[in-house]
Amino acid sequence: MARIETLVLQPHSPELLPCATWRLQAFSGVLGGSIEAELASLQALVSDATEQVALVVKVDDVAAGTCLLVRSELEPQHAVSPWLAGLYVVPECRRRGLGTLLVRAIEDQARQRGRRQLYLYTSGAVAYYERLAWRVIDRIDWKGRATSLMLRELPSTDGPAA
Repeated sequence: MARIETLVLQPHSPELLPCATWRLQAFSGVLGGSIEAELASLQALVSDATEQVALVVKVDDVAAGTCLLVRSELEPQHAVSPWLAGLYVVPECRRRGLGTLLVRAIEDQARQRGRRQLYLYTSGAVAYYERLAWRVIDRIDWKGRATSLMLRELPSTDGPAA
C-alpha cells in the first residue's frame, strides 16, 4: 500500500520546484511568466504562513500534487477571502483521492486560521467541488471563459465529539 502524506511547504522545501513547474504548466493562461518567477512567488508565499499556505501531497516520498490557501486571487472579481487556489495532481496519480485530500487539508488550514468560509474560482470542475460540499454563488465571464465562484462553509470543529 502506498504511503501518502500532506506537508506544508517551507521556503527551502525541495518540492517547491516541482510545485512551481506544475502550476506554470497547468495554469499558464492565468499565471504567465517564467519558472523562476513562479518559484519566487511560491517562496514568498510560504515565507509567511500566518494567512497563506502551500501544501504538497507525496506518495511514497514523491511529490504528486499541490494546493494553496491564499489571501486573494489573481485579478480578483470578488472582494472575498481566503481562497483555495491552484489544486493540481500529477496525471498518473489522479482518481486516487489525492485532490480531495488536498482540498480537505486546505479547508483545515483555513479553519485553523479562524476562517469560516473559503472561496475558489473554477471553469471546469464545478461538479467535482460540489461533491465536496462546495456551492456555486456566482458565475462570471473571465478572460473569455465561463467561470464559477464557489463557496465552502467550513463547519466548526469546536462542537462535542460524536
